[in-house]
Amino acid sequence: MPEGIVGEFLSLKAETDADLLAMQCGDFYEFFADDAEFVGRELDLTVSQKGAHGSSYPMAGVPLTELTPYLKVLVERGFRVAVADQYETDGGHARRIERVVTPGTLLETTDAEARYLAAVVREGEGYGLAFADVTTGKFHATEVGGDVEDVLTECYRFAPAEILPGPEVRGDDALLERLRGTEASLSLHATEAFEPGRARAMVDDQFGAAALSSVGLADSTGAIRAAGAVLSYVEDTGIGVLASMTRLQPYATEGVTLDATTQRNLELTETMGEG
Repeated sequence: MPEGIVGEFLSLKAETDADLLAMQCGDFYEFFADDAEFVGRELDLTVSQKGAHGSSYPMAGVPLTELTPYLKVLVERGFRVAVADQYETDGGHARRIERVVTPGTLLETTDAEARYLAAVVREGEGYGLAFADVTTGKFHATEVGGDVEDVLTECYRFAPAEILPGPEVRGDDALLERLRGTEASLSLHATEAFEPGRARAMVDDQFGAAALSSVGLADSTGAIRAAGAVLSYVEDTGIGVLASMTRLQPYATEGVTLDATTQRNLELTETMGEG
């Protein structure tokens, strides 16, 4: 492992499961090694070389005040980006990862529509679903039957930017393929976050111990597992928006709704009509 700035970067990168790391170095956020070459291609940034104890490493950077638009491009292309900020120490400066920006937790967006993060879990003969908009704090949870089309219908309804598949869903290749077809990014989250006890505790801590009963979800294990996983994921990213999520809202899936195939065909028709 190299020393100095490059060594610090690589050490921090090893601590995160994010795809990329942007590390503050003074007035710039820098990318090194493979990350530098990657963002050079994706963002059309100039890649130079940084010497470190006899070795040379690719380096690319953006000014401190201009990180947001570059993050937006990367995240909207489905990449998860860890951001390490600089702080002062007795010996100078050091860095630590303060947040991880993902497709479903991107706050810096100009879109007028909500930007949802979702979780999908298999529970018994059905599925539990949760949808959270980190920009407004809206939080919805529900359960549907065992028909995959019902799951997809809800995903098309909310159009999440990122979906967290639960442990059982991860082994269902057919469902994963259908979820990818919604154009959402799929991200793996810690298996323990989906455990019923832990998920219920997360929901109770966030919305209050009486919240699940008040909205008729006290016995909806699937919805609880999905909701708890979403809360855990938002907490782990460090974006600091949990405080804005103050109300758990169930919603009915009955009524006049369009199935997944119809919604997808309508979207394709609208897209062609715009061309």
